[in-house]
Parts: sequence; C-alpha cells; structure tokens
Amino acid sequence: MLKKIALLTVSISSVFAMHTAELNINQYDLEAALNLDVGQFNETVEPDTTFVGIQYLKAGTENASYNDIHKYVNLNFMIKQEIQNTNFKIGLGVKGIYTSSEIAGNDASFIATPLGAEITYEIPLNIAIPIGFKVSAHYAPESLSFSDASRYLEYRAEGYAKLMQRASVYIGYRKIDTRYNMNDNTYDYSYNKSVYFGFRFSF
Repeated sequence: MLKKIALLTVSISSVFAMHTAELNINQYDLEAALNLDVGQFNETVEPDTTFVGIQYLKAGTENASYNDIHKYVNLNFMIKQEIQNTNFKIGLGVKGIYTSSEIAGNDASFIATPLGAEITYEIPLNIAIPIGFKVSAHYAPESLSFSDASRYLEYRAEGYAKLMQRASVYIGYRKIDTRYNMNDNTYDYSYNKSVYFGFRFSF
C-alpha cells in the first residue's frame, strides 16, 4: 500500500513538473507570471514544448518616460524546442498585450498582439549549480496593434542560476516601448526600462 502511494505521489509530481511561477522586483517595479505546460493536460502534446501563460507588471513611474503609468497585463502562448546536441532551446510565440494611459488629456487604450522569439542557453560547466542565460524579443507593427496603439516593442535579457531542482534565481533587464496614435498624432513612450531580479519555481 505504501509503495502504491509513493508511486502515485511521484507520478503526480512529475505530471506537474513543467509548470512555472515567477516573481521579480526592483526598487519600483513588481512583475509576476504563471506559465502552464499544455503537455501536462493533453496527452497528444509533448511535455515541455507548448506553454500558455499570464503575466502582470506593476510598474513605477521612475523607470518610465512618462508619469501616467497604468496596469500592464498579457496573455501569452509559446512553443519551445531543444536544438539537438546543443544546450540551446528556442521558442516562438505570441502575446496579447493590454495597458492604457492618458494621452493629451484623454484616456487611451493600448492593445497589441506582438510576435516573439526567445533563446535559452545553459552553459556546459561541470558545477553543482547550473547557470545559463535567456534573451527574448516581441514586436507588433501597426497591423498587429489595435485601439489607440500603433506599435509595441519588448526585449529582455536574463541570467539565471538553478539553485535547486525546482527553483532558480535570475537577474535581468527589460525594455518595453509603446507607441500610441491619437487624433493623427504619434506618442512614443517607454513603459518600462529597468534591471530586476527574481525567483522562478517549477511544479
């Protein structure tokens, strides 16, 4: 009986081993994200390849180019694949972005669906704590921007250390640029430009 319980526990933990939750901060900003591995819910999808997630950023005005900072949230989808015989993993995906601002005295909504790519590389060092880095970029031209939005650009770079099997620490840099178009006028804003550090957990 105990053996069956142990096997069941191991199988359950392995089923949910690829989901991740993360939290990062700096002096003025807080970001939280949850990514779910679709392969853990659908047997026809290979685990650790297809992800859906949600991300929320509470940004301060100190790291922006304007003073009217509103909430930022995105829903995202990404497919990842390891490059054989290397320590590289690449990903391609899309985000659904929403934020807002006050432009020229009027409330403006920013909606975009940027396409993106990321590359992760784990450095092949024979050490107890694996380390690596990840770079990513997302871009939406005017054709993928809606409401009062006319362009979106985001890029990030992160370095991480896997302290435990299911927990990592990381430090990163992000830049999020938004462009609004209202009344035939264009407004370019840097929504957030900052260094941050955080924790990432898998379960």
